[in-house]
Amino acid sequence: MEKESNYFNNLLKNSKASKKQIALYLEESTIERIDLTMKIFSSISDSKSFSRNTLIEEAIDKFLEESKEFLLKEHGIDVDEMLEEVRSEKYDTVIFSASGRGFEETFLGENEPACWYPCRVSESRERNLRYIAIYRSAPVSAITHYAKIKEFVEDEEKGCKVCYFDGPAIELPSKIKLGSKDSIFFRGAKYTSLQSLLNATRADEVIFG
Repeated sequence: MEKESNYFNNLLKNSKASKKQIALYLEESTIERIDLTMKIFSSISDSKSFSRNTLIEEAIDKFLEESKEFLLKEHGIDVDEMLEEVRSEKYDTVIFSASGRGFEETFLGENEPACWYPCRVSESRERNLRYIAIYRSAPVSAITHYAKIKEFVEDEEKGCKVCYFDGPAIELPSKIKLGSKDSIFFRGAKYTSLQSLLNATRADEVIFG
């Protein structure tokens, strides 16, 4: 009973913006009940911003959370772990950030064989990565090149994991500027797909996961 109470209390306090538009087909009687329920909640809520989406999103979140607990407890299935696997397969490109001359000297291979380090990536991510790209800090403030990954190697001398390339770095068809994102976003590894990079001109157009 406590879970149900928490659910309705959260519904009264929060109104989430939808992240992605989908089509949903419901019977007319169901829509009538949804609209009436939303009207009631709007009348007793401080936010006064309820909609069909609010109810549907909260119901889906409740279903996902409770089904995750059920599957783990009753069947030993870890949904979060499986989701991480799915995401890692989808995102084949890792992005790191470079400042100063690091991009030219290391990524482009001016001072050493073209590579990048340190590469802090998990094993679950690493086995699905095919490409590496670099966000270059100011004054460039953009992602400009990527390279095909040959292998990741633990380098004892450098004391970190190094990514070696299969061929030279490749210039993107368009520089990917920050757009509405802040440069701080690129601290640490970011994961996306090469296709997403090739189709973008701003970082806020890139799909990260």
